[in-house]
Amino acid sequence: MTKEYVDERITSQNIYESITIHGRYYEFQELTFFEDKLKMRLPSAFLDMAPDLAKIKYPSSDRPQIIKTEDTGSITVTLNLIQNNIGDDHIREVKDGVKNILKRLNPSYLFYEEGVEMIEEKSIGFFEFKSPTLDESLFNLMFFVEINKNLMMGTFSCPYREYKEWRMVARQMMQSVRVRTLNEIK
Repeated sequence: MTKEYVDERITSQNIYESITIHGRYYEFQELTFFEDKLKMRLPSAFLDMAPDLAKIKYPSSDRPQIIKTEDTGSITVTLNLIQNNIGDDHIREVKDGVKNILKRLNPSYLFYEEGVEMIEEKSIGFFEFKSPTLDESLFNLMFFVEINKNLMMGTFSCPYREYKEWRMVARQMMQSVRVRTLNEIK
């Protein structure tokens, strides 16, 4: 397989259809979280991480509220709704602030693309980074969106050796985020 063929196959995959990564077939479905305030497309094979595995992978007692993973636990999507008083116009500041905290806490993190995208009139801030771990490095995509004055922080994570295959897919999952306002929920 030539490099051009591999790159074209990877970049043409779409989460609104089925995709194949490392010979594994994935279908995506739209799921709702946080009492129907957030919708997002995730692989249907991703299930809630078992509590005992979550305690090992996220040892802090304030681990993410939602942890979705495939059967090996090496690829995860986490979602956390943080109660505060934030507006949509502060998403860039939040993104920059979290990135700066991570840089200070671990200077070995290698940061890649970042930005703020508008998705259905909602700002979604994001940045990508490589983080070393004891076993192997990880590719991470962190993203932030305001939900009814609260901050939703999401993370996609996979082994760095798989990031070329997952990077576009992770971005598409982030771009599938839809927020329902209080007025829409009532």
